Amino acid sequence: MAWNGLTILQALADGPLLTRQIAAVLGKASRDVTGCLGSLSRRGLILSVEGVHELTAAGRQALSTGREITSGPCGGSAASRSRNNLRAKAWRVMQMLEGFGVDDLLTMLCDGEEGDAERNLTSYVHALEAAGYLASLRSGRTGKPRWRLKRERAGVEPPAWNKATRVLRDHNTGEAFTIPRKREARHAA
Repeated sequence: MAWNGLTILQALADGPLLTRQIAAVLGKASRDVTGCLGSLSRRGLILSVEGVHELTAAGRQALSTGREITSGPCGGSAASRSRNNLRAKAWRVMQMLEGFGVDDLLTMLCDGEEGDAERNLTSYVHALEAAGYLASLRSGRTGKPRWRLKRERAGVEPPAWNKATRVLRDHNTGEAFTIPRKREARHAA
């Protein structure tokens, strides 16, 4: 099947459409366009909820610039969205707790088999804090930082953090946050 990414974005320019409506525009069966829709959603160009698809800000920008949208690898720019990776599990735990530290997450989620879990979770928590998902609490007994999840920001899907590109993407809202490195943030302040 040929890649129909740009055609789908053009179809969504006038507003949200159902999967079957997009398929009709392309002259294909609904099952034949779901792969393209999934790829566009993973790239943050469309937001798809229960068979209704609409452009995100990134999708509108891609459409206005006319840049080529390929179906191939994202060159390291796609964040993992597995439901059972360490960050997804941590997100679910954060939703249950009133306050937590990285040590709490490690204790609850790790059995020692994970590779560099502390660095992974620390990076994720700092990205969530920088994007406004976490509120800082007073340090615990150990003097280590603690946070709580801001309930108004807590969607079902965990925000996907791509450390290589420094982008945190919320697939619940379609928002993407560029997170500066600590030293970049200090210089900007």
